[in-house]
Amino acid sequence: MEHETDRPELVEVLSSIDPTPVQIARDLLAGAGVECFVFDSDSSRLLGTTPAVCTRLMVPRELADDARQRLKELGLAE
Repeated sequence: MEHETDRPELVEVLSSIDPTPVQIARDLLAGAGVECFVFDSDSSRLLGTTPAVCTRLMVPRELADDARQRLKELGLAE
């Protein structure tokens, strides 16, 4: 049985009111072997492109610096 402490802590590395760049970033990171997850894409789509709910790209904390650097190199993050 998996315990909550066995799960990695996830941190946000990218968010956008437009889910498209988040999905592109997820595909690129996943293709590079970086474990990542998209949060709130359904809520964002349901409400339209409103700043009320952003689509977020999450990665395990220990991979966050690498993920941010990769996204920056690809022009998907500042």
